[in-house]
Amino acid sequence: MIVAGFDIATTTGAAVLRGATVLHVESFRSPGGYDALVFRNWRRWFRNFLTTHKIERAALEQPLVTNITSPDTRPHARPGETHNPITMKTYLRLYGLRAHAVELCERLGVDCIEVHQASWRKSFTGNGRATKEETLLIAQRIVPGLKSKDIADALGVAWHLNGEIAQQKLFGEVA
Repeated sequence: MIVAGFDIATTTGAAVLRGATVLHVESFRSPGGYDALVFRNWRRWFRNFLTTHKIERAALEQPLVTNITSPDTRPHARPGETHNPITMKTYLRLYGLRAHAVELCERLGVDCIEVHQASWRKSFTGNGRATKEETLLIAQRIVPGLKSKDIADALGVAWHLNGEIAQQKLFGEVA
């Protein structure tokens, strides 16, 4: 079975696997600064990616949650204040790209799941709180010379999907 994992963002990492064999990895950054152009270019790339590589199942990393807070280090912040460092524009883009991915998978008959970051990181690295750097080190064992953290994350997502499929087969849920 040919599966793909995606770390969807303005720069999207993508990985294609057949079992433990890596068939293809790449990243894509949509040209264009305004949303409509970003979405149109990304959508064209994503559809082409799915069809070119004959993807049967796909896994997407779930977009960021909206309740991220961190200590506010801005100059006029009061002690103990927190803020969300992610802008609304970023959320809108991430969730917009996610919506396009889900719709295109449905349209093309590609079974698609969304995976929480901690879940795929645990499957891939053994640590649900692994950093992007730790994930890249594991990915480089599979794809020597890999430099892209986005692609490394996508590889981890695809690896997780393979584990889900193997578990489903074990319990007779998949032919």
